[in-house]
Amino acid sequence: MWLLNTTTYRHHFEVSPANVLYATLSHVWDHKGEDSFQDIQTIHAAARATFATTPTDDDPELLAILRIQLSTKVVRCCDYARAKGLPYVWIDTCCINKTSSAELSEAINSMFDWYSFAEVCYVFLADVPSSEDPWGRLSAFRRSRWFGRGWTLQELIVPPHNIFLSRDWRMLGTKASLADVVKEVTGIDPDILLHSRPLHAVSVAQRMSWASQRETTRLEDEAYCLMGIFGVRLSIIYGEGRQAFIRLQEEILRRVPDQTLFLWGSLSTLSVGPAGQGDLPAVTRIQEDRLKASKSAYLLATCPTDFSKLAAEFAPLPLDTFTHIVGLPIPGPPQYVLTSYGMRATLPVLAIHFPESNVEVHLALLACRDRQGRLVALILSQILPSWMHLTGGYTFLPRPSHPISQEVSDIQSQLRERARQNDKQAASLEQELDSLRQVLRANSAHSTRHRVSHCVKVNAARHAPQYPRIALIDPAFFKLNDASGSHPHTIALRDICIPHQRLHTQSELSMLFRCPEETSKLSRPDRIGFVLPPWTLAHLDSHRVTVDVTIEGGETAPVYFPLSRPRPHCPNHLLQLHHSTTTIEVAVYNCSASGPNQSVHVVVSERGVPLQTQSPGKGHASRHRRRR
Repeated sequence: MWLLNTTTYRHHFEVSPANVLYATLSHVWDHKGEDSFQDIQTIHAAARATFATTPTDDDPELLAILRIQLSTKVVRCCDYARAKGLPYVWIDTCCINKTSSAELSEAINSMFDWYSFAEVCYVFLADVPSSEDPWGRLSAFRRSRWFGRGWTLQELIVPPHNIFLSRDWRMLGTKASLADVVKEVTGIDPDILLHSRPLHAVSVAQRMSWASQRETTRLEDEAYCLMGIFGVRLSIIYGEGRQAFIRLQEEILRRVPDQTLFLWGSLSTLSVGPAGQGDLPAVTRIQEDRLKASKSAYLLATCPTDFSKLAAEFAPLPLDTFTHIVGLPIPGPPQYVLTSYGMRATLPVLAIHFPESNVEVHLALLACRDRQGRLVALILSQILPSWMHLTGGYTFLPRPSHPISQEVSDIQSQLRERARQNDKQAASLEQELDSLRQVLRANSAHSTRHRVSHCVKVNAARHAPQYPRIALIDPAFFKLNDASGSHPHTIALRDICIPHQRLHTQSELSMLFRCPEETSKLSRPDRIGFVLPPWTLAHLDSHRVTVDVTIEGGETAPVYFPLSRPRPHCPNHLLQLHHSTTTIEVAVYNCSASGPNQSVHVVVSERGVPLQTQSPGKGHASRHRRRR
């Protein structure tokens, strides 16, 4: 590794960081530029060229020139470390030769070790004044950009000691003295910050959640900055984009026995309690094309942002404890085989039958639990071929409030009790229960129709919607299953395959929702609304596009984009907007209209029915259908 001498400001090469005393600098790079490895070399060469004879490294005149030519950050960091008796510092901007891909790869893979061997890490906060109290609720310390950068996560956790410095290089406090404030900002417990608990004792999901609100300049660095946090190594390939984060998760699967890696995305309202069937909500299956367009349908996350603070609630469960709770003999630890179809694994799968919807939902049980002790499962949606599954695929709604609901629940409890006792009255209770279910089913259908016909507004998410993919199961549920012997739900080991990353689809959602900053608002609040990115709005505006928004009730509400410049043609294209409750298709076709009032008519429909185009001057009678 290359170090910087704090007295001479020259580079010094050291084979092992364990053989030398040094400090490290953690900071946010200045957008105006930083001194690079080559800049330090060039400044030294230029300064020495001004002398008639070769000066010594500690020549006062040479040092004076260097202090003027080098950046203030480098000089002040060296001065601060020298005053503390440290002969060397390591600064990421100027101690890595980034022109050498081999050296850059070695540095990124070794950075965790370099920070751990350092005597101290100086955290320079360029946006925090020394006059302000870091403990203040709205202090500049809490709002510093440093807490929002990806690389600074390991720079906060790994060093044995951190000293926070203000923008004028005055000490604000240490990691130990400010641990509680840092926890409030980052969510990282003081025992992790102060190394009283090892990093590997924290679940994978929780460690991912620490990085969920952090950003990096390069997409690949979202993965590279987390390698040390998980104790894995990757080849450095800049240009691969988000594939780097997929590779990181695959390596974690090989190295870390922790299934909380799969627990990202949203939690469903499906919580299976000890009462089993009586506690289940209403269920609706999501169309397969909508599900495939959502990143929540796949096993691995696409970026750290997918791991919300909810992920910190889950912890891995020892396999022997998990086997005991489930009551199913598991031959060995789970094995994950990466295939061209996705990740293949053998997992215990619980099949839950929803009699009112006539739907069977499969839950892949994971050796994980939340803080309340409930088991965690992935919701599976079977597709073709039969061994292929996606995660999620269902929406779970609370049962409609109805006075009969409680009566049904009471009868179900009595029925289970009498079934255990072989009571002859069980048959009459079963008949009464069926009649009550029919009443509830009728009310539920009426309520559903009522909700659809009065659909108000749907706001598009930044990406395709994330459907619920996680369910919670009370451990008492399995005890009830063993005790009754006639439980309506089954559990068995199944060989399944789940695509580990988003499949290639015909939709262009990833491009469409990259930066939605404008919303098209309709004239009436009881109509559906949707978000389009600026480039789409500009494109439609340039062609004087009229948009009809249709909801299931058959009502429409037009939105007009005035013509700024007449354009002779509009290319054919289809845009799909997938929302949490509906799918909207926007089709733009060539139109036969001509002249100064030329425009294109677009119909936005809720489902993939044939869409319509129209020249506005010809009225609705001239509207014709065209299939894509």
